[in-house]
Amino acid sequence: MAMRLLAGCALAFVFMFSLFTTVYAFDGPEIILKSSFVDSEGRVNVVGTVRNFASTPVQVTMGIGTDDGRTLQTPTYGRIIWPLTDSPFKFVLDGAANTSEPFIMDIKEIETPNYNTMLVLSYDGMAVGEQRAFVGTIKNIAPFDIHNVSVFAAVHSQDHKSQLDTVRSNVIEVIKSGEELEFTAIPDPAIRSGVFYYSCAGLDFDAPIPTIDAGSGKFIPFNLKTFAQISSLRYENTTDSIAFGIRPYSPKGWPLSLQIPQFSQNQTVTVMLDGELHDASVKGDGKTVYIDFFVPKGDHQIEIQGVRNVPEFPFAIFALGAVTAAAIILTKLKTAFRIS
Repeated sequence: MAMRLLAGCALAFVFMFSLFTTVYAFDGPEIILKSSFVDSEGRVNVVGTVRNFASTPVQVTMGIGTDDGRTLQTPTYGRIIWPLTDSPFKFVLDGAANTSEPFIMDIKEIETPNYNTMLVLSYDGMAVGEQRAFVGTIKNIAPFDIHNVSVFAAVHSQDHKSQLDTVRSNVIEVIKSGEELEFTAIPDPAIRSGVFYYSCAGLDFDAPIPTIDAGSGKFIPFNLKTFAQISSLRYENTTDSIAFGIRPYSPKGWPLSLQIPQFSQNQTVTVMLDGELHDASVKGDGKTVYIDFFVPKGDHQIEIQGVRNVPEFPFAIFALGAVTAAAIILTKLKTAFRIS
């Protein structure tokens, strides 16, 4: 039965490491799995998985020492590791051997919203066919296109004792809004016969350029910054709103900043949290509206209302002016040509 997952390991790993974290109470990224093998070209491959125990998303650079005096470094397969999720890594030592265990070389906190829920990853998890491939589909349910998408996963044998390899799928240049495409990842031939299932699957893609389809061929660009998971991002025509679900990663809640185009000097923008008017700072500079507010802990529904609001009053003035001008012109014509 296909699993609709965005990221996460098999249940056994989730259970085991939830107990592990209860005992040791990590507060940052940690290596939870590591192993090595010699690939089909005779090179040493060192693989493993990092779990982020912090409450904020991070970028992690891995390091390893070699017998020729170098220290190699590589990012994890997922450029951003979200709180309590995993990302595998892999070193391919061409003509060298490792003299140290892999280690976390650098950690950088990243303030960015998590749009992973906008891509629905569907897969079975079991190795498929003679190539023991990892296959599935990705559907883009975001209101914008997402570029350079790939899927990564850890490779395991039937005995569940170790991580055999780390795989990454083909890179999909673009998945258009509403589109569903297939992906495939192939393990190294040297360990292929032992491959049984895949876990810790996740997504990697370029940071999107967010736009909302407002209908009638019109789009609203926006810039959103927060430490939170975003879901069901959409435009609501009835309330002229950008609406979305949100869950801050921090148990104390987190600030949110949103920028949208300013369509009028008199544009009125309000923030609704779970159907109630929410306190927010709203400022405009003539080109951009800056919206800042605090999101409390837990799951919430946000509506930013008035995102395309152009007050009717100026248009009424323009209409009145046009009628007045037409009346004046008609009066002058009557006078000039003595129309009765």
